[in-house]
Amino acid sequence: MTRDIYLTTAQLAKFVHTSPRTLERWRTEGRGPRFCKCGHKVLYHIDDVTAHLEANKHSHTSQY
Repeated sequence: MTRDIYLTTAQLAKFVHTSPRTLERWRTEGRGPRFCKCGHKVLYHIDDVTAHLEANKHSHTSQY
C-alpha cells in the first residue's frame, strides 16, 4: 500500500538522528534516500526513506 506521507529535511533529520546539513550533503553526493523537489522545498516520501534504511542494514561492521 502506498502511503502519501512526505517528510521535510528537518523532519527526516530528526527521525534519523542527524543534522539537516548532513542530509543536504548526502543529496549533493548522491547518498541518502531519494527525494523530490517541490519548488524550493525538498521532500522525502516515507516509502523511499524506509527502502533506504532497509537497504543499508548491516549485521556487523565489516559489511560497510
